[in-house]
Amino acid sequence: MMRMRRYLVLAGTGLSLLSGCTSNPQESTQEFHGRNQQGLGEPGRLSRAEWTTYLSDQKYLHSIAKPDVRIRLNLADPAQHRFAMSRLKLAGKTPENSPYLFKALEQRRQDQVARGYAPGLLPPEANSLVGTADKQEMHLIEEASTGETTAVANDGLGTASSTFPGGALYTYVDTSYTDSSGNALGDLAWREEFDGGYNVTINAAGNLALTTLKRYRVASYKVEESADQGITDSYIFTEMGVEGGPVVNEAPRLGNLTVNAPLDVAFNDNLISVCLNRTWTQDCDYDLTGNLNSVKLPLKGSVSVTSSHVFDEAVINQLKTDLNTGVARPDAGHLKLILTNTGGGCDVTDGNTLVGKMNQFWNRVTLSTDKKTFSWDLTGTNAAFFDDGCRQMQDSAKLTALISLPLISAGTKYRSSITLSNDPAAIRPDYVFKKITVTNSCLAEGTEIAMAGGQPAAIESLKAGDHVTNPYNPSLTIMDTAVGIETTPMVRIRDEAGRSLLMTEMHPIQAVARGMVQARDLRTGDLVMTRTGPSKLTQVSREAFTGKVYNVKVGSKAEKALLGEDQTAVYANGFLVGDGQIQKKYEAIAQQPKTGDMLARLPSRWHRDYQLSLQRK
Repeated sequence: MMRMRRYLVLAGTGLSLLSGCTSNPQESTQEFHGRNQQGLGEPGRLSRAEWTTYLSDQKYLHSIAKPDVRIRLNLADPAQHRFAMSRLKLAGKTPENSPYLFKALEQRRQDQVARGYAPGLLPPEANSLVGTADKQEMHLIEEASTGETTAVANDGLGTASSTFPGGALYTYVDTSYTDSSGNALGDLAWREEFDGGYNVTINAAGNLALTTLKRYRVASYKVEESADQGITDSYIFTEMGVEGGPVVNEAPRLGNLTVNAPLDVAFNDNLISVCLNRTWTQDCDYDLTGNLNSVKLPLKGSVSVTSSHVFDEAVINQLKTDLNTGVARPDAGHLKLILTNTGGGCDVTDGNTLVGKMNQFWNRVTLSTDKKTFSWDLTGTNAAFFDDGCRQMQDSAKLTALISLPLISAGTKYRSSITLSNDPAAIRPDYVFKKITVTNSCLAEGTEIAMAGGQPAAIESLKAGDHVTNPYNPSLTIMDTAVGIETTPMVRIRDEAGRSLLMTEMHPIQAVARGMVQARDLRTGDLVMTRTGPSKLTQVSREAFTGKVYNVKVGSKAEKALLGEDQTAVYANGFLVGDGQIQKKYEAIAQQPKTGDMLARLPSRWHRDYQLSLQRK
């Protein structure tokens, strides 16, 4: 059945997505942070015979799976089952310290046997892992580098990442870096999270000097349980390096990477502010309020090859042809938006289908005359579309791109890539996007704001430079204003004095007992602050609003220096509400990871695994 679609369109460097009125290196040792743990696998956990079998099973799996194609494992196949168990054992996971994890995987194996899954085949459900444009669970190789952009020789790095919509009860993700025969070039790295799964990232190093081969592999295995899907697993690998022709000893080198759109052009606040439904007059780098169901931004940049290699024009042209004619090209790289606060992500699409597609990107790729510079230019009407499922409130969203780069030198074909990402857990992306935030807060047109002169003024009449009043300062300067629309039903409140206010659900208001709270958290009977003191709410309801909505930011730098926390507030129809700066703060707080008793949040079946994880050193 067809459905109406809306899209989020992104492209560029660091982005702050405003659907409202606002603007580390991983250590090699194990780390524990309360609900997540990571570390390095130890080859000594496998006996010599087990290691030999593991390499054989790995070779077998790669004979039936394809690079860059994510699969589920067929645990009814003894070789695939042994492979999964070996990965977990390398990471130190055993039936003794992770009893429910292994019980659940054994149940999955028995279920697949009962369904008649035959050895030598992947399970039929693997077909469901083909990327769609909708928000979805993801497991991806975020970086696969042979050190093309680093100063250190033989400096390989692989990064894998996972996300699940709404989070997961348990997530295990590992990453390994090997040569193409499966020989380890570094330790397997792993990470697990209880009651998380929104954005799980793990990096593995590879020393290319440990092999004579010139082709390399980054692979990742994931096990996850969610409340609605039960236990599942996932495996993906990618290969890079020499792809054919005579061996060339010179390793490819890349340089002069430039990302020149979009930029922080309005406010120099280290964010790219993209206004979706409303726009700040002073702090909106890209005004998209005329695009009610999508976001369009330029994505433009280039990278050069500085070694004897050139970009392989024939391979690039074939890639374009295949993508435009519907031929699957999993080696085309990816461009993804991941909702790190709420989980799930969206693949780029062409805006017309439900399928994730990279032809949008490749159709805008050009080479210099000497084929030494690779450029992408998604500007104007050309952009990267993401489904509206990813058009959500986010204090921090991840934009990640793995750009595949076909090279050739003296007849030798080589596959390289660069990674552009703002994932703070990815230790060596080639370019770091700035932080992305998605916000939403405003007041309905007609709302009266208390002005410093003593008379109220309709919010739509306000402009930068006007002065408002509040309990903490008789005159605060309006620094910025915003205007737009709201598609979500707004919150209507009334108090015992007869005052009424209509505001978006994320707008902050001063409650007597709780301080600043978002409008969506108000209840009838709450005491809120007004210009005449505390007042009880007699009505809290929702209503659709088709008019314009507005917001303000107040307080110059000097004025704010004299204020305390949460005091850039205004009186709106007599209620004390926060401005755009306070709203942004509380949106960020609302999206922080949950705290408190982990056992109270986890189902009892996971309690023992979690308790034992606390004891591992």
